[in-house]
Amino acid sequence: MYPSPFTYHRPASVEAAVALLAEFGDDAAPYAGGTELLLAMKMGFAQYDHLIDLKRLPTLRTIANEGEFLSIGALATHAEIAADPTVRDLLPPLAALCGEVANPRVRSSGTIGGNLCFAEPRADPPALLAGLDATLILRSTSGERAVPAASFITGALETVRAADELLVRIDILLSERRVRYERIVFGHRTVAGAVAALGAPGQPERIWVGGVATCPAPLPLTQSLLDAEPGAADARLHDAVTQDIAALDIADDEEASADYRRHLAATVALRAIAGCREELQR
Repeated sequence: MYPSPFTYHRPASVEAAVALLAEFGDDAAPYAGGTELLLAMKMGFAQYDHLIDLKRLPTLRTIANEGEFLSIGALATHAEIAADPTVRDLLPPLAALCGEVANPRVRSSGTIGGNLCFAEPRADPPALLAGLDATLILRSTSGERAVPAASFITGALETVRAADELLVRIDILLSERRVRYERIVFGHRTVAGAVAALGAPGQPERIWVGGVATCPAPLPLTQSLLDAEPGAADARLHDAVTQDIAALDIADDEEASADYRRHLAATVALRAIAGCREELQR
C-alpha cells in the first residue's frame, strides 16, 4: 500500500522546521526515522498533507553530559543512544534498553523523539523516561516549554504536543538513584515493562509500568510504601504492587489477556524493585 499524496519539506534549521509546523498545523507531521509514522500512513491509519523531514538538523542528535542532567537530542537514534559512552556510563539501563528496542533496522533509524511522539502503548522508552523523571523540551515559534515525561503521553497515540511544536531534546536529571528496567517481550513487542528508581537521599522513590495500558503509569501505593519503609517486606510489596496494578485499565488483546498482563506487570515491577535493592546493598 502507498500513502496518500503529500508535500515533502526538508528544512535546514530548527527555526525553519517550527515555522513549517506553525504554517501547516494539524496537516503536517515531523519525522526523522519514520519507522512508525510512514507505516501508519501506508496502512491508512494516518494522513498528512505535509511531511517535514528533520534529518538535516544535526543539532537535534547531540548527546551531552550537562553536569546536573544528561541531555539527549530528539533525533538521536536508539542505536546511537545504546552505543554512546556517556549514556552507558551515566544511565546504563537506558543504553541497555535502547540496544534492545524492536530490531536492528528500527534501532538504526528510529529516533527517541519519534518513539515518544508516536506514543505507541507497547513502547518501552516512555515508561523508563517517566520513571527517571525526565523532562521533554518542546519548541515552537513562540519559544520553548518543558513537559515532564510522566505527563507527556495522555493515551494511545496521543500526547500533549501541540501541532505547532517540535520535540527537540530530553533532559534527564542525574541522581544517586539505582535504576532498573525489566520487561517481558512477545516477538518484538513488550507486553509488560516496569522501571524502579530507588535510593536517592531526599528524593521520592519511583515505580512505573508500561506496555500494559494506553500510556505509562505510576504505582502510587508501592512508591508511598517504599518512601516510608525502604526495607518493606516482600509480602507487603507484593500486596501494594497488586493493588496498584488492579487500579489500571489494562489492555486485553491477542497478545495477552488483561488478567495475564496484570500478572506480568506485577512480576516485572517486583523484579525491578528487587534489582534496585540488590544494587543498593553492594
